[in-house]
Amino acid sequence: MAKKKVTITIDSDRLAAIEEIAGKGQVSGWIDEAVKAKLEQAERAQRAIDWFAGRARTEHPGQWDTALEAVREADARRGYPAAQGQSAA
Repeated sequence: MAKKKVTITIDSDRLAAIEEIAGKGQVSGWIDEAVKAKLEQAERAQRAIDWFAGRARTEHPGQWDTALEAVREADARRGYPAAQGQSAA
């Protein structure tokens, strides 16, 4: 996979800990592996959420729609982007 050079800002204590674990000159590779692991974790979590939401939509359509509306209202109050969940209908 192609690499791209980027600049990041990181807490100096965290950088020192990474350098101690990974070794000086190995920070980029260590961070790249950490980011890869975090992305994989997020993908697994999204698959679990999608599975659960699909089941809830199918097995409890009325409750699903009520819950989805509550989430949309809470998001709007907090200024978050609108929830993208699908209604049961």
